[in-house]
Amino acid sequence: MGEDNLQSHPNWNAILQWSLRFQDEPSENRVLEPLDQERREFLMRAFEDYAAMTEDPVKSMRRHLEVIKNPASSKEDCVVALEEIAFHAEDIDEANDLYLMGGLQVCCAYIKHYDPELQSLACEVIASAVQNNEKIVQFASETFVLSDLLKLVDTAQHEMVRVKSLLAVSCLVRGNKGALEKFNELDGYNVIVRSLQSPVPKLQLKSLFLLSSICLDSPDQCKVYNSMGVPQQLFAMCSKFSTEDHTAETHDASILITLKLLHTLAIHSKVDFPHDALTSFTTLRDSLGGDRFKEERTFCTLLIKLRPPSTDGVDR
Repeated sequence: MGEDNLQSHPNWNAILQWSLRFQDEPSENRVLEPLDQERREFLMRAFEDYAAMTEDPVKSMRRHLEVIKNPASSKEDCVVALEEIAFHAEDIDEANDLYLMGGLQVCCAYIKHYDPELQSLACEVIASAVQNNEKIVQFASETFVLSDLLKLVDTAQHEMVRVKSLLAVSCLVRGNKGALEKFNELDGYNVIVRSLQSPVPKLQLKSLFLLSSICLDSPDQCKVYNSMGVPQQLFAMCSKFSTEDHTAETHDASILITLKLLHTLAIHSKVDFPHDALTSFTTLRDSLGGDRFKEERTFCTLLIKLRPPSTDGVDR
């Protein structure tokens, strides 16, 4: 709560001062006793002030939905409204309320909007709403939503839209067997493999994360992605990682996810290791120093062990 709010609500300021004084007092000197009438009334007034300041979530969502449903609303107002709705949708009960009042359907229509910022925010609403919510996952899978999201991942002109739509797809598909089946039916595996080849780092990272989750949760999918050449893409990425400088403080999460995914694929399907695999993984492992890369080094070692023995004296 900002200083202006404290000054405009003296009860809150008084509670803060009282709390600070109580904390400063040594615990052995504190005496717990029933509240007298004056303190009780003071606290009740403070709680009433708080209740007056806090808008009911359903009312808040209805108010913001009216904004995005109104063609006369400005883009700025729609941005704020979608941001607030996405915030509410993070709560599973409020996400259900949004769905039951028809608000989620209104937000989903915005993924077809011409403005990329509004499209991206609509994707954020979907990503928030579907998490751990089977009813909304079913809705998004059985209607146009998943199909339209995949089209955005594949063909959207704006990088932000592609990243946010892939986020929504990932939240929808991960851990949801029915959604994964619909994802495959809609050729989602080809979409995700194409996005893995993207030069956009965020898109590539989210693709790796989704692929890794799918293959861990559903090992039978590993053969599909193996047949599509995903391991070869991952081997090439590992070779590139082995030539880069990893001494900077920033930790590239894509290295670990790439190694984990490649390890999962190698365990559950017959992966053809390239002839330079030993050199590539050894070089990468040796370049990853310090405790922060401990897990990456472990997966490099595991992959080296999974490499089939050479029969022609060539590094495999």
